[in-house]
Amino acid sequence: MELKVIEGRQSSLYNHFREYELASCRATTSRLMGVVALKITWYKPGDASSRYHQILHLDYSEYGIDEYLEFECIPGNDNYAESKEAVKTRWNNFINVIGEAPINISTACMLRLIESALPLAEEGRPREYDSEENIRFRCYALRRLALMKEALEERGITGDACSSLEAIESVSAHNLGQYATINYFLMRLADRDFEAAAYLSDLSEEELRGSMLAQHGVQTLMRNSITRLSKKDNPRAADKLRMYSCRLTTLAKNGYYHTSLNIWLDGGRTSRDAIVTGLDIGSMTHMSAYESAMQIVQPEYITVFSCHDNMLNGFDARHISQLARAEQKACENGWVYTIYNQSNAHVEKSEYRLGDDVYGYALLTIGGELILMSHDLSRISMLDDAAVFSIYSPYLSIKGRYRLDSPVFHTLCHTPGVLFDDLIEPD
Repeated sequence: MELKVIEGRQSSLYNHFREYELASCRATTSRLMGVVALKITWYKPGDASSRYHQILHLDYSEYGIDEYLEFECIPGNDNYAESKEAVKTRWNNFINVIGEAPINISTACMLRLIESALPLAEEGRPREYDSEENIRFRCYALRRLALMKEALEERGITGDACSSLEAIESVSAHNLGQYATINYFLMRLADRDFEAAAYLSDLSEEELRGSMLAQHGVQTLMRNSITRLSKKDNPRAADKLRMYSCRLTTLAKNGYYHTSLNIWLDGGRTSRDAIVTGLDIGSMTHMSAYESAMQIVQPEYITVFSCHDNMLNGFDARHISQLARAEQKACENGWVYTIYNQSNAHVEKSEYRLGDDVYGYALLTIGGELILMSHDLSRISMLDDAAVFSIYSPYLSIKGRYRLDSPVFHTLCHTPGVLFDDLIEPD
């Protein structure tokens, strides 16, 4: 007699998707940032209230899959309310961090987006950071996505109806200004995301792969300063092309680089969704730690409060209005709250900085301090007011307000037990 293993519902090898029908797929329009978050919802035939949810975070640079979660929400189950809240919380966190509103997409588009990311999740690919835990996670995610794809293929559903280009277009921001086109293009090229870079240009993927900007591995665009050149500087002016000069700071695995280049866009003065028609890199040099710091440093506006012990027990950031939508994470020195802007308007500027998608931060330290920080003076004032006029006001005592040209907030977050006064010298 031949024995057969039958997987139970608690097993990651059990195909739950065969029990459900696909209801909808939501996606963030963030493909030009190199990531897409998906929320896939399934329903059980004959049981209108039961739902199965998948939440994914796809990365088109190094990892393929950054996050993969499943939630079964069946009324009457002990964990029903908890699972529903977890779905809402995790999905809203992705939306807040990414800064792009989600849209409905087709099943074919969803499958194509996933299939385009899967090769990057394969083992053996070089990655800057990885661990055994991440490897196990990706194996699990790949296994579950294979079961999902298998269940859909049994019903004749595939991603064949949507091309990679159509998938990128479906989940990309549109009506881009010319600065946004330049910033997104250089961001994707430095990140070696050639498919998305090609979507923004008439240059082939082969040409992009040969670019000097792509020769130092995966890089993060930290800063870009764009200057529009006049017609006398533009040899292609007669062709209605516009030329810009760019100064980039990028972070690669082996350090920072400074690049100077000229870039051409098609279209006239008011054109939107222009495409890159030419790229001329003048120089690309490796920078010292000191030089890179001078390129990317921003002032830190910091307010420090001393907290009463009663505040530390059961602190809920949602009671401070500016922190209501903040992303909360544990750090070595307590809890850090990151407040993201509600849009990616900073990409539309001639002076792009990676950190400009963040409105501000709050750190509740294990030493009993609430530390607020922003790179913008008006925003730190708003954060101050939110704390002072919150229900925690009776438990807060102001210790000082500061403007620092040398960054200390990161050190405050990652040094256990340190207080603000430990890191600064009195005037």
